[in-house]
Amino acid sequence: MTRLTSRIVIGLVVVAIALFGAAAVVIAQEATETAPVSLPRDDGSPLHPVYPLLDANGENVTITGQPISTVQTCGTCHDTAYITTHTLHGDGGRTAAGAVPPDEVPSTGIEMNCFLCHATMPNNTARVAALESGQGEWANTAMLSDTGIVSATDNGFAYNAEAFDTNGTLKTEYVGIQDPTSDHCGACHGVVHLDNQTPIAVPIGDENAWRTFTTGQVVSPQRISNGGANISGRDELTRTWDVHAERVLNCVDCHYSLNNPTLAQPNASAAPEHLTFDPRRADFGEYLERPSHEFATGTDAMRSCSTCHEGASSHTWLPYWDRHTSALACETCHVPQLYAPALQSRDATVMRLDGSAVDTYRGLADDGVLITGYQPVLLQQVDADGSQQLSPFNVVTVWYWAAGEDQTVVTDEQLRAAYFEGETYAADVIAALDGDADGTLTDVELVLDTQEKVDVIANRLAAQGLSNPRIVSEVIPYAIHHGVIGGEWATRECQDCHSQESRLVVAMPLSNRVPGGIQPTLTDSDMVKWNGTITQDESGSITFVPATESPAARLYVFGHDSVEIIDVIGVLMVLGASLGVTVHATLRVMAGRRHAAHTNVSLRHEYMYSVYERQWHWLQTAVIFGLTFTGLVVHKPEMFSLFSFAWMVDLHNVFALLLVINAALALFYHLASGEIKQFIPRPYGFFDQMMQQAGYYLRGIFRGDPHPFEKRRDQKMNPIQQLTYFGLLNVLLPLQILTGALIWGAQQFPELANMLGGLPILAPFHTLIAWLLVMFVIVHVYMTTTGHTPMANIKAMVMGYDDVEIKEN
Repeated sequence: MTRLTSRIVIGLVVVAIALFGAAAVVIAQEATETAPVSLPRDDGSPLHPVYPLLDANGENVTITGQPISTVQTCGTCHDTAYITTHTLHGDGGRTAAGAVPPDEVPSTGIEMNCFLCHATMPNNTARVAALESGQGEWANTAMLSDTGIVSATDNGFAYNAEAFDTNGTLKTEYVGIQDPTSDHCGACHGVVHLDNQTPIAVPIGDENAWRTFTTGQVVSPQRISNGGANISGRDELTRTWDVHAERVLNCVDCHYSLNNPTLAQPNASAAPEHLTFDPRRADFGEYLERPSHEFATGTDAMRSCSTCHEGASSHTWLPYWDRHTSALACETCHVPQLYAPALQSRDATVMRLDGSAVDTYRGLADDGVLITGYQPVLLQQVDADGSQQLSPFNVVTVWYWAAGEDQTVVTDEQLRAAYFEGETYAADVIAALDGDADGTLTDVELVLDTQEKVDVIANRLAAQGLSNPRIVSEVIPYAIHHGVIGGEWATRECQDCHSQESRLVVAMPLSNRVPGGIQPTLTDSDMVKWNGTITQDESGSITFVPATESPAARLYVFGHDSVEIIDVIGVLMVLGASLGVTVHATLRVMAGRRHAAHTNVSLRHEYMYSVYERQWHWLQTAVIFGLTFTGLVVHKPEMFSLFSFAWMVDLHNVFALLLVINAALALFYHLASGEIKQFIPRPYGFFDQMMQQAGYYLRGIFRGDPHPFEKRRDQKMNPIQQLTYFGLLNVLLPLQILTGALIWGAQQFPELANMLGGLPILAPFHTLIAWLLVMFVIVHVYMTTTGHTPMANIKAMVMGYDDVEIKEN
């Protein structure tokens, strides 16, 4: 029975396997028989319905064979009239994004290409080829070259009948429509490489990748060390190209449609004051019909770093968070370096044989092969609300020809006619520029560095009817917002900015050539304020040099900025005081050998200083020395690199708090005890008494004369001491506390500090008072040695008792 059952089970299993195999073969054969010529790699959105492809007249292209019109095709469901008037991508004839502002580009007359951003398998190379060959009407159709819907022919493109049903509508598997991905954006805007398995290659000089070409920005989750680019020190660069790409963010997560109901931000300023949340949103169906193709860009609508990140909680190590973020954009620290080459200068006053200008690149070695990367320059970026922050930029210097009163740019065709006769350079151009007389022009020779060379080209342009052809030059800024990184790769060291060699003022080379001797001008922009100037060295190279104290920046960076005249005056005061007390002490020693000081003076042992007075004095002494040292480190950190800048700032604030508390308690004590009277000079006879005391210090002390005024517990100070302490306690110390509090409060109460000129005024004034206090300390310490013995006054301040001179009268 058991053996029979086993045989039955085995038989059933064999039959089942046979049936399964037969079914698999049948299914595979059916799939092979009905398979289209080319299946798309991505099915796109499963929700998008099938649709017919229409031509410019709204007729089905499977019937007419004409080019696809996306305006007509997509317009059957979407309001393409609205879309094409609410977009920066409406001109389908453009091949690179951002070359010039859209409102300054003449229209190509080619309609908007919806497939460019919404097809699952767009072929932008075929699109560009169609545009360059003069077949712009086929550009939309060319985008579908890899989908199996169309195939290229000698006269354009043919439609694959297998991709359509009997009604001329695309079959479901060929719909291939989806939301835009980062790869779509990268087709025009710059290098986007989301494949971690294929090593990334960074192009050099590819204008079609415009953002990468002008700034070196690359969007990729791949580690630089794993890529295929020839980058200096690549193996040690274990960071990713862009942390947001690593975290699987897409471009549209930040650059979303302005009327997308799930992402659009309501205008809070237009809402009633009582309304904290407005639940009203556009209906999603309405949005699908009329999606705005104006995307969040710039500094007003686009998501900022703070939209997603709570920086204060992750930057607890950074002191003065609000102060830093009000002056610095997040990218300033989180895009410290670009690892792809970027355009540095373009000399369009000359023309190569291929019709191109002479370009130079930053972040590229002289051999033109090894990529070294570059550090962006920091410029003041102006936000929509008028606030400004230092942000990373690349700056590109361009030279070109212009003519006429309105400074019309000379076209490439006009410049070609000036340089060429047929396919070769004109004879007079060769004669003027061919330095080695070999009959060819290299990039080194293609430069108008003398007036004679300029005149040759200017005359040939004038011969074409151009009025007053001349060379114009400008520096154009390009903002950098990608290539973000965190952790150890971001700027974290305080000394990177708070030092003499501050990151904030790192100069950026512009060009080693100056065609026609024309110095470039800094382009006027509502987005950028130029916080620096252009300089030229002896070799002729020009450089942009930022400055924190420039009118556009008006920054005061501790450790970097200082008012030189104040430091000079301060050093002279300290040196003068030190020299003065040294000379005075030397004369006292020399005089002491000739005169026995105070030999005939009677002394009285008296309790002079209370416990609190001594405690207050020595605590104040320690605090002042602490403030002086930490303040000096903050003021000149490069001289004290052993000490942490951040720690010194914190210690300085702690010492300042102790100073204020100690001073407040001392004021209360002296008011309550009546001791305050000792610090107030009495007007009657004060001047004569002060002169008498001065005479003692200048003459009497060298002769061994007794002190002119008796020191008592109720009158510890002589007239000069009273005047000095009156100025110190009523002027210098309050001013130092006030300016220090305002500097500290520039984070909490920036408006109050700005009312008094901000840090550029408060910090130098604070420094000046500090120098005065240091000078006072030097003189004060020396004056303690003028008692009946050099250490008598110091001993009295320690023990409380003093041996004072007894006056007969």
